[in-house]
Amino acid sequence: MKLGIYGGGGLGREVLVLAQTINRTPRWSEIFFIDDLSAETSISGVPVRRFNDVDFDGTEVVIALGEPTSRQKLMDKVLAKMSLATLIHPHVFIPPQTEIGAGAIICSGAFISCDVRIGANVLLQPQACVGHDSAVGAHSVISSNVTLAGHCDIGQRVFIGMNCAVKEQTTIGHDAIIGMGSAVFSDIAEATIALGNPARVMRKNEQGKVFN
Repeated sequence: MKLGIYGGGGLGREVLVLAQTINRTPRWSEIFFIDDLSAETSISGVPVRRFNDVDFDGTEVVIALGEPTSRQKLMDKVLAKMSLATLIHPHVFIPPQTEIGAGAIICSGAFISCDVRIGANVLLQPQACVGHDSAVGAHSVISSNVTLAGHCDIGQRVFIGMNCAVKEQTTIGHDAIIGMGSAVFSDIAEATIALGNPARVMRKNEQGKVFN
C-alpha cells in the first residue's frame, strides 16, 4: 500500500512527519505528495505528483488542507478513485467505545475521551482535547490546544481556532468558525463567525471559508 498526502503546503509537511512516524512500523511502501498547483517535483525529500498521474491501484490518500470546505471537496474527488487513509499518532490512545471516521488525522498529544464520535476527514491538531460523549462532524478542523468539554456537538466543516475552550453540552453548527482564543459558553449557530470571551457571533460566514 502507498500513501498520497493531498496538499504540499505547511500542513502537508506536518502530515508527512506524522505519516513517517506511523511508518516506523511499516504500513506504506511509499509516501508521496499530491499537489495540482505546485511546480515542485519534490517536497521534504518525497516526490510530488499530480492527481491525474497517480496510480490509483494500491494507494490510499489523506487530505492535508486546513480549510474545511476544501477538505470536503478533495475527499469527494479522492473517493471516486481511491480510499481514504486514517492517520493516528502512535502515542494517542483511542478508547474502544470511541469511533474514528475514515480519513481522520489525529496528531501527537491529542486526547480523545470515551464514547466520542470523530467524523470522516476530521483534522485534530496537536494537543487538542475532545471530552466524553462529544461528536465532531465530518471535515471539521480542531486546532492545537482546543478543549471540547463533555457532550459537545460540533457540526460539519467547523473550524475552531487555537486555544479555544468549549463548555460542556454546547452545540456549534455546521460551517461555523470560532476565532482563536475564544471561550464558548453557549450554542453557536451554523454558518456564523464567533470570537471572544465569552464568544459572540460577529457576522455570517457568507464566503463559507476560513482562509482568504
